[in-house]
Amino acid sequence: MESKSFELSLEQQFEMKRMRDAATAMSREQALELLMQASRLLMIKTNVVRNLANNTSAKSLG
Repeated sequence: MESKSFELSLEQQFEMKRMRDAATAMSREQALELLMQASRLLMIKTNVVRNLANNTSAKSLG
């Protein structure tokens, strides 16, 4: 895998700055809730990618 695939695009870097700015204006509780939601979404994304990879592998074997 290319090392560039682990780098953020300019759009993603901008979104990170936007999120950082928004987080500094939040209360601790709001920031914690946002972190929990983001963590949950990342876990769901991992599950979707894993499921797609498993289904693709199973179809190519079948």
